[in-house]
Amino acid sequence: MPRTFSRTPSPTPSEFNALNGIKEKKTMKETISAGLLVYYGILALLIGSVVVISLEHEKIINALKPATDWLASNKVGFLIPIALLVIMSFPPLFGHEIVAMLAGVTWTLPKAIAIVCVGVLLGEIANFFTFKYFCSARGAKMEKSKLSYALQAHVVRQGGFLVVVIIRYSAIPAHFATVIFSTVGISFPVFIAAAILSLPKAAVPVYIGYAIKDNSSSSTRVEHIILGISLVITVGALGWLRKQQEKVKPDVIYARRKARQGKLCAY
Repeated sequence: MPRTFSRTPSPTPSEFNALNGIKEKKTMKETISAGLLVYYGILALLIGSVVVISLEHEKIINALKPATDWLASNKVGFLIPIALLVIMSFPPLFGHEIVAMLAGVTWTLPKAIAIVCVGVLLGEIANFFTFKYFCSARGAKMEKSKLSYALQAHVVRQGGFLVVVIIRYSAIPAHFATVIFSTVGISFPVFIAAAILSLPKAAVPVYIGYAIKDNSSSSTRVEHIILGISLVITVGALGWLRKQQEKVKPDVIYARRKARQGKLCAY
């Protein structure tokens, strides 16, 4: 007969530390698996790219001119950035911002934004269904083993559409967030609606590329304003999400403890 355990198992050391705000020392492998290096690396790459291109934009544009002229004049040239954006939508690849900036340098602003938006949406849709049908079991396993992933999954399920939109506007790379959405049960209509509403974020690097090509004082001012607003929104959204995770942390940890109790009772 299954044994009966009336007492809920105690929190694990990592759960105890999380509940009491104790920061654990992470190995390099754990830091990489937590995605922190990816997030900071992408943010540093984007900021570094903007700075370098802003300082050396004339040299860079002249060096890219043969390629951008070919893309602009070729009837199917627009398919290349779309294909790149689709490929880069699968983690751990990244580089959407660089492709989007290149599109802004190559085409008129409306056409460049349209190209990038199509590429981003197609890539996110492919990413969503790939992980939904082939990686849901792995996502469930990660949810049980990794507290950080479990907290994100709980916040997404609890918040639904609003949280999905906020996450897509946060500093978390969109295609990394899509992995969570697809494996925790977010429906496709909710996902695609949030993806469409968050397309202005994808248009920011497009305008930066366009402004660099235009090289007028007004375009530069607008570029700086848009970049500043974008950074404030993404960082603010990430801070809000972390607060939500802190709120649900006790409930998530208690549920994990009860799940362990259920396993013990089954033996």
